[in-house]
Amino acid sequence: MKGLLLGTILFLSAFSWSQCVVRGKFVDRKEKGVEGILVKSPQTTGVTFSKEDGTFELKLNCSDSLLVFYQLDDGIRIQMTELNQVDELTYVVEDILVQVQNLEGVTVRQNTGNPFELDPIKLNDLQKIPLGGVERFLLFTTAATSNNELTSNYNVRGGNYDENLVYVDGFQIYRPFLTRSGQQEGMSFVNTALVDEVKFSAGGFDARYGDKLSSVLDIRYRKPTEFRASATASLLGVEAHVENVKGPRFDYMVGARYRANGYLLNSLPAKGAYNPVFMDGQFLTHYHINEKLRWDVIGHFSSNDYRFAPQTQRTDFGTVNEAYSFVIYYEGQEQTRFLTGMAGTSLNYKPNEKTQLDFYATAFRSVEQESFDILGQYFINQLETDPGKEEFGDSVNTLGVGSFLNHARNRLDATIYNVYHRGKWIRRSGMREKKPNTEYFNQLRWGINGQIDRFEDVLSEWRYIDSAGYSLPQSNPEAVELWETIKGDLVLETFRVTNFFESNWLWSKYENNIPVSIEKKRKRNGEKILETFTDTILRSATKFALNVGGRTGYTAINGEFFFTPRVSMSYFPRVFMVHRERVTRRLVELRMAAGLYYQPPFYREFRTFSGQINPDVLAQKSAHAVAGADVYVDLWGRSAPFKLSGEIFYKYLWDVNPYEIDNVRTRYFANNDARAYAYGLDFNMNGQFIEGIESYFKVGVMRTREDLLSDSYTHYFNDEGERIIPGFTSNDVAIDSITYLPGFVPRPTDQLLTLGALIQDQMPGYESFSVQMGLQFGTPLPYGPPTETRWEDTLRMKSYFRVDIGFSYDFLYKYKQNQGKDNFWTKRFDDAIVSFEVFNLLGIDNVLSKQWVQDVTGRFYAVPNNLTQRRFNLKLILRW
Repeated sequence: MKGLLLGTILFLSAFSWSQCVVRGKFVDRKEKGVEGILVKSPQTTGVTFSKEDGTFELKLNCSDSLLVFYQLDDGIRIQMTELNQVDELTYVVEDILVQVQNLEGVTVRQNTGNPFELDPIKLNDLQKIPLGGVERFLLFTTAATSNNELTSNYNVRGGNYDENLVYVDGFQIYRPFLTRSGQQEGMSFVNTALVDEVKFSAGGFDARYGDKLSSVLDIRYRKPTEFRASATASLLGVEAHVENVKGPRFDYMVGARYRANGYLLNSLPAKGAYNPVFMDGQFLTHYHINEKLRWDVIGHFSSNDYRFAPQTQRTDFGTVNEAYSFVIYYEGQEQTRFLTGMAGTSLNYKPNEKTQLDFYATAFRSVEQESFDILGQYFINQLETDPGKEEFGDSVNTLGVGSFLNHARNRLDATIYNVYHRGKWIRRSGMREKKPNTEYFNQLRWGINGQIDRFEDVLSEWRYIDSAGYSLPQSNPEAVELWETIKGDLVLETFRVTNFFESNWLWSKYENNIPVSIEKKRKRNGEKILETFTDTILRSATKFALNVGGRTGYTAINGEFFFTPRVSMSYFPRVFMVHRERVTRRLVELRMAAGLYYQPPFYREFRTFSGQINPDVLAQKSAHAVAGADVYVDLWGRSAPFKLSGEIFYKYLWDVNPYEIDNVRTRYFANNDARAYAYGLDFNMNGQFIEGIESYFKVGVMRTREDLLSDSYTHYFNDEGERIIPGFTSNDVAIDSITYLPGFVPRPTDQLLTLGALIQDQMPGYESFSVQMGLQFGTPLPYGPPTETRWEDTLRMKSYFRVDIGFSYDFLYKYKQNQGKDNFWTKRFDDAIVSFEVFNLLGIDNVLSKQWVQDVTGRFYAVPNNLTQRRFNLKLILRW
């Protein structure tokens, strides 16, 4: 609400000469109804609360001197005494604009809203964040993590990219399937210029959200109320949007984006001709057929065309005492093209205040092609490490010479149809008869979904490796063998049915005229003193919320049926604090959740490493337990309290489909041959560290392991008792062996510690200038040799550390603060911002993955694939 609440109260007719009926509505700055505002008068013992649409009704005794006040749930009371009498029983209060300073950063929805909905994340100006976007914003503010700035994908609590649900206005979003690298990925579906609200859950979410193992991202696009438009231009591309209202029933939003990342990709170690062109367009419309029925339509089309002709690559790696260089000379080129389209429509029917029925239909189509013929000739050189020698840093020995040829002609045609229904009904709401200070609420939710998937996949991919004239592998010296061959002409078609049911209960117990006394230490004249603050809170409630639900589903291709019960509880105790020299309610929420989460296999989970389909793959299954708390605290006398959030979680998984990650491509083993676990702690803090500007900090600690049930490995020993290591042991005649069972090994996303921060500041005295800095840190991820032996993936990459910073100048800042005069910008725009951005400010060589090369002796070298270096960007943002 940005601290502003508009109360509009209209007094209408009465039932008798001695009793009036007060009716009115509370709205915020955007003219949206505000729920949960208490309205009371000394003329009556009854109270009322505004409904979801902001309306209320209060009966009171008519008198010559009427007194009415409204109160927020944290104890703030706003009193109205001046009433203008229109006729004998009709009174009007002029519009009242109230500055509620201590709610800055804490919306009314969070104070008194629905505990069965995910809390919205308070949004900054996403377009001002370097490499900005919703997914980027999540990395700084939630449990989401990513070690790759080129992708909009993210991991959550040990899961992979395929384990996250994304909804936009109730429509589930899909992404391309063949993407190998972040360079090819293009733009996220979510257009930041259209976003109004972002909700996120990192686990323990309710049954109404679908069948994924890790997280839910629920995005709401803005509902236009007037004409608005924006345009953004930078060195990486341009984007624009338009929204408007046509009459009282129809509104629309249209957005388009174009991006060419060649400038950014040229900072990668692989040098060459980058030509990536990404573009998309989307629209959203609302048409109110009548006051009870609304028709929505959403559409999206994107084209990702990535072309790359590599020329050279040099990577230095190793240690101070053992340094190497890896140099490749390329021929050939790579071209990938993804054309994706999505269309959806919905009917939202609300026959009365207690019932809502929504009907959806969506269609998704993706046509993806990847073609490449890349010939590389490489040299592995040993570098001089003695600083005292003239040749320091130069090549002193060539350890390996070889070449490779990568070939692919792959095409995927994917079509997904969805038809589903969701409904909710308020079974009971209001004060309990036998307990007048207790309010009871019960709501039922349900839904059913039918989905048809069809995938046509033509695979033709192979790799040839030659080391010093010897083809690798060398199992047959009479033949030339390929390192890897993937061939397939696959068709997968199936349907699945899922449904959910959940029941929500809320109990609120009110107390009136609560005496509160709080002692607080203060520093005055260099000495600490103890002050006592006392007040009487007119009315306040403790709340307890319970959600019980479950999902069922059936997948035709593997004949699997499942049922996943889920339960969550929240408790809002009555706690008070001193804020800005007065006693107010401290917002505290204690919560816990538990349940089963099954993820039925999608297309890639069915496809093996060799390019075949295993139709017997079952859903991956997990049991979640989450406990957490949100606490608002008063620090440094800021106008808005700080929010502290913490969650502890544990997940046990079975029927796990093991996988390996190569850049952003996830390759599954296509079996259910593992069990796993994940546990950890997430802590978040946000608030106005700088007065009036929100900043965010997060810390995550997590450990995840998996155990492949059928894996084992054998060590061989020679007659001297030495373990035989190919390429190193001269005596390679085995006379003994030992077989090991590896047990639990790190999962590909096992990352012990992650840190994130989004810090914003303004220059004192020059507030038109602002700074946005994003920081990410993650401890090393595991990796291993390029084989399907998961137990070997116990090596660790280097830690990920990245700092991006943006400097912004707002041309309209002084004018918006009533300190400036009309000028060129104020006459034409509502916002005019220029931003200078520095990506990877510290120039750190972050490692995404390892490239494995082998010499003729069989020794492997793990060469790091580094991410982008420092780059500068200039961006102009205009809104009107």
